[in-house]
Amino acid sequence: MLSQIANLIKAFGHASNGLRRGLQERNIKIHLTLGVGALLLSIILKISTFEWLIVLFLIGVVISAELFNTAIEETCNALRDQLRLDHQATKLPRDLAAGAVMVIAVASALIGLIIFVPKVLTLL
Repeated sequence: MLSQIANLIKAFGHASNGLRRGLQERNIKIHLTLGVGALLLSIILKISTFEWLIVLFLIGVVISAELFNTAIEETCNALRDQLRLDHQATKLPRDLAAGAVMVIAVASALIGLIIFVPKVLTLL
């Protein structure tokens, strides 16, 4: 039982290290800034509980997508360096990962507009 708890604590440590490393990435900083903006707007506009769930979920999904993208980029870099590959050899997985982030970021932005714009218009 104690070894399982120790392993769990160790796993959380690894996850924290990954998150800390990910937070150094420019795009994650951009998405976090936008996420904080969405949270502030949510407070100001007093969105519903259901809307809060959507906003929080989408912020988590976008940040997670960026972390996955960073993991894929780092893996591609390691493979490229170890195998002395040309950048083109790892272009497709990099582009696919970036495309996945773009899809969820655009979808999140559109959902944000659907939630926030009507509330802002009622204030005008």
